[in-house]
Amino acid sequence: MSIKSLAERIGMDYDSVIEDFCGDVAALKDALRAFPSKTATAMLEECVRSMDMEGIRKEAHAIRKSAEKLGLGELRTSAARLEEVNAEKVPADSEHLIRLQREIAKAIEEENL
Repeated sequence: MSIKSLAERIGMDYDSVIEDFCGDVAALKDALRAFPSKTATAMLEECVRSMDMEGIRKEAHAIRKSAEKLGLGELRTSAARLEEVNAEKVPADSEHLIRLQREIAKAIEEENL
């Protein structure tokens, strides 16, 4: 499977991202390989469990920035929503974000870039 087909699978805006990476497919592969570790799902889950609002905001911000760099629109939007930290919405918003992160990380790992 190519990066382009992976991009379709994970909701990446391939054309925009490849332009941002100046056509450097190797750099894009490196960024994709690093993505699962950058998302820090476990840290976000711990912050949600303890309702550490500042921690939730911090982790959501980091996820949003990574998602922006990789053109992952749905993940970016979900992280931005959680970054606003509305205590009432944290459980549902964080569940959605964590599910998306895991799906994307699994697809990237399966790709063996």
